[in-house]
Amino acid sequence: MKTCTRFADMKAGYERDIAFLRGHAARHEGSSAAKASTRHAWGMKQNMARALARHFVRCSLCQ
Repeated sequence: MKTCTRFADMKAGYERDIAFLRGHAARHEGSSAAKASTRHAWGMKQNMARALARHFVRCSLCQ
């Protein structure tokens, strides 16, 4: 699958945020903040999938 640089930048940004949230959840395991962080990471992963799919469909370089 060939993609443009914007796709890679978007993906890297989302992955950085997801890693931050998962790291926070790991550091504060068992707390309510960790549980919320885990839920936010899961939601952000879904948002990333939607955004990248939408970009892939609309971008002339990625098609």
